[in-house]
Amino acid sequence: MRGFSLVEGLVAVLITFIIAVGIAGLLTMFGVYNRSNMEITCVVQAVSSAIEACRGGVVRTAYNCGGRNINVNLSGNCNPPQNTCSNVTASANVSGISYSLTDVVCNLP
Repeated sequence: MRGFSLVEGLVAVLITFIIAVGIAGLLTMFGVYNRSNMEITCVVQAVSSAIEACRGGVVRTAYNCGGRNINVNLSGNCNPPQNTCSNVTASANVSGISYSLTDVVCNLP
């Protein structure tokens, strides 16, 4: 006998299908985790940028990262009186991911 039988051909198609479904599942998981990591990175960068802007005397609470608008809540005094320091806390929440950062902003000569 030469060639493939019908059973051998069907088994080969079934194995190929199982491998394709497995690869599709892995790609889907990769996309979900990649998006989650991007959101975490955006929240951390927005909060850190808000603190740095506060140090420069600018109050900035809206950021755009990866096509998402991130609103940062600042508490504390970004412009403390001369020769004093103030604790400033910046926090943000995107898609259930929360991040908060507290730092000291000083006004020294």
